[in-house]
Amino acid sequence: MYEDYIKDLKSNLAFTHGEDITSYDSGYVCDIFSEIADSNVDIYTSDLFDWGKSNLWYIDEATKEFGDPHDILRQLQQAQYYAYEQELYENKDDVIKLFMYSYMQDNNINAVEQFDVAIDNYAKDVDSNFKLEDIIQFCKDLDKSYEVS
Repeated sequence: MYEDYIKDLKSNLAFTHGEDITSYDSGYVCDIFSEIADSNVDIYTSDLFDWGKSNLWYIDEATKEFGDPHDILRQLQQAQYYAYEQELYENKDDVIKLFMYSYMQDNNINAVEQFDVAIDNYAKDVDSNFKLEDIIQFCKDLDKSYEVS
């Protein structure tokens, strides 16, 4: 039931590391996005330089945001972190929907077709101060609504 939704979202979010949210079950969205961004920063010099060649804008923006670390490798790492975090926020609705659909699939909540508009609207309303626990509760409530219908 959820396979097509999840497959589409994963393919659209491959560049953002948005799929990583499915590894979490609690915490604030802002903290999780920061952890995802941080955990995907390259550690190998050659990977960082390869990434940096085509991401000069992020290097400049991250330096403005965080300051100059006076170390080229750290500058590239902070730029990569900044880029990944920005991409997560720019695609927040889809990242949250992926989390919701994955949770619902894993917990046998079969309400997606009946509540796809509600899921879309809820994902749009989620901000960085939401907790995953609240999103999970919304999914559980959908299941209760589905049973009543």
